[in-house]
Amino acid sequence: MLLLLLAALPVTNTRQSAMGQPVFSGARSAALGGASTAFPDDAAGQVNPAAWGQADTRILALHGAQLYGLPELRFAAIRFVVPFRKGTVAGGISAFGFDLYRHMVLDAGFGGRFGFGTHRQVYVGMRAAWNQVYMANYGQAGAMALTGGVLLPITPFISLGAVAYNLTAVAGHLRSDLRRRLAVGAMWRPSETFAMTTDVAKEVRSPLSIAAGIEVRLTDVLALRGGIASGPRQASGGIGLRLASVRADFAAQRHEILGWTPSMSFLYSW
Repeated sequence: MLLLLLAALPVTNTRQSAMGQPVFSGARSAALGGASTAFPDDAAGQVNPAAWGQADTRILALHGAQLYGLPELRFAAIRFVVPFRKGTVAGGISAFGFDLYRHMVLDAGFGGRFGFGTHRQVYVGMRAAWNQVYMANYGQAGAMALTGGVLLPITPFISLGAVAYNLTAVAGHLRSDLRRRLAVGAMWRPSETFAMTTDVAKEVRSPLSIAAGIEVRLTDVLALRGGIASGPRQASGGIGLRLASVRADFAAQRHEILGWTPSMSFLYSW
């Protein structure tokens, strides 16, 4: 029954890869309904690798989730971000599933910034990921995929972003199963205490998906978040805590059919 559920995830939730592992982007993005393609301060680059180009400190990020409350659908990831003078390098490893089904991803990437015009800058990033899938009694297989992104601050209050997931896939018969998805987004932040963001995404063989989220920073320490998404319909919410160089994010998403998914992220910068 569980393997049937794993096979159904791409159909019931367009945010799941066809190979089973969720495209987990951290608890902050989850609380915003997944609408964080254009977030300019996501230095961990969980959604858009172009955000790495803005990193000015080293970051260690830990993420975890339990899809729909099922222990067999646990997700865990660790990521590091290290800025240099010419750009930022990042890498990470994640695992999803249980002993009968396991999807591991090992990835690395680079983000940088380029100036054009008098004061404007554009940020670009690229991530290469090796996907390894194991299924009991069926063996294992792997495939490499590339993801690219761009982030463009239009004004101090408005940012645009775009991400193309799995631009190409090579090595192995999983090639046709890797999720290909294009997402574009916009963010409006009129002040330091309020932000509104929206994403429009299209995945091969899936309908158009729209997501929107709001973040309200009540104090320097506490932020409240909420979001909605279509294809399928989901509602989400969460909080963010920031204390000095440590940030903790907590979120809960509710799928209209499958139920609740709790998630959390911890980021340390230095």
